[in-house]
Amino acid sequence: MVVLGNRKADTELAGADVIKTWHVQATSSPIAPPASALAIDYLSFFTSDLFAEMSDSCCKTLYFPPGAGERLPMDLDLNGEYAQRIRNFVGNRNTLLFNGGDAKILAFINKYFAYKIKQVPVVSGYKRRESLMVLGDPSTPSSIPEAYALERRVGASYYGGLPNKLAPTKDMVAVDTLSLPGASIIIYNNWPRVPTGTPAFIVRYCQIEDPYEEGGKPMKVEVLDCPEAALRGYDCSCGFINFVGWDWQGSHNNVWESSVENADKLAQTFGLGDKLKAKGPQQLSHLAPMVMTQTNFRQDCRGGDCHFD
Repeated sequence: MVVLGNRKADTELAGADVIKTWHVQATSSPIAPPASALAIDYLSFFTSDLFAEMSDSCCKTLYFPPGAGERLPMDLDLNGEYAQRIRNFVGNRNTLLFNGGDAKILAFINKYFAYKIKQVPVVSGYKRRESLMVLGDPSTPSSIPEAYALERRVGASYYGGLPNKLAPTKDMVAVDTLSLPGASIIIYNNWPRVPTGTPAFIVRYCQIEDPYEEGGKPMKVEVLDCPEAALRGYDCSCGFINFVGWDWQGSHNNVWESSVENADKLAQTFGLGDKLKAKGPQQLSHLAPMVMTQTNFRQDCRGGDCHFD
C-alpha cells in the first residue's frame, strides 16, 4: 500500500484524528500555465521533423497543459506516418502527461491508441486506492511514479505529489475504471460506487516489431499479452499515458522520472498561427479513416510472477 500525504491533522475533534482532505484548486500552489498555442501550431508540431526525432528516441515526458484538448489534431490518417509517430513516441518508452484532461483529451487517446475509455459523471470525492497485485492491475508501489506518491512542498511552493483524498471540483473529469485497458494503473477511485470512476490513471501502451513483414510498422500489443509475445521472440517496448482530470498545479515541474518537455511551448515555436489562420486541422477531413492493426497473444497471467518491466 502506498500512503500519500496521510499526515495527522493539526486539530482533533472529540479525541479522534481528523483526516485532511486536499482540494485540487489550492491557491498556494504555483499555477501551471494553460495552453495558448493555436490548433495549427499543434498540428505543425505533430507533423514536424522535431516530433519525428522525439518519437524515435527515449526517454521524455511530454506535458500537455489544461486547455490543450481542443487544440489537438483529430483528423490524422490512422494508417499514416503522423499518427504512427504519436504511437511510436509512447511505444519507445516515453510518456504523455495530460494535465486538466477533458473529454477531448479522452477522444484523442481513444482514437490514436484504439481504446474505448468512457467518461462518467463526477458524483463524489476520491480516495487513493490500495495497490494490490491482481489480474490486469500491476499497481504495486514500484509501478506508480514517485510524482504521484509524495506530496512535496518547500515553503509555499508545491513541487508535485498527491495526498490521500481528493475533493471533487466543477471541472474535474473522471472515467469508468472498467473501460480502461488491462494493466492500467488507477491512482484514485470512488469504489464501491458503480460505475466506479477515477480522475487519475496511467495507461501502459506497448508495441512490437511487425512479426509478419520485415521493416513494417510497429504493432500494438496489449500489456497482458507481452509475456507471450516475448516467448515468440518479440519483446514489447512500452511507454505511459498519464491522464489527470483536473488542473494539477505543479505537475509541469520536473518531478517525473524522465525530463519534461512542455508540448504547448514546443507548439508555439512553430508560430504558424498568424501566417496560416485559414489553414487548420479541418482541412485534413479528406484523410481516410482506418482500423488500427493489432496483434493479440493469449496467456493466463494470474500468477504472482507476471511482471511488466
